[in-house]
Amino acid sequence: MKKVVCINDRNLPRGAKVEEGKEYLVETEYTNYLDQRVYVLKGTPNSGTTKWGMKWYGYDATRFTDVESNLSAYKIVHEERNVILN
Repeated sequence: MKKVVCINDRNLPRGAKVEEGKEYLVETEYTNYLDQRVYVLKGTPNSGTTKWGMKWYGYDATRFTDVESNLSAYKIVHEERNVILN
């Protein structure tokens, strides 16, 4: 399973419970009818109804970043800082 970190928890639909900075496991991902990539997350509610009565299922993938890519970027920046400082 892919690990992701929430980077945007603003303006969530009713019933959604993700927190910025928290890691989640992606059970499945798909493309919805609006051509958005969507994540279904393990251990959190993945469906509900918006304030306008529209049903939603899963979270927009743009609310998250991949843990592996963040670790790689951190390592590169950290290594460059060490080279500059040393």
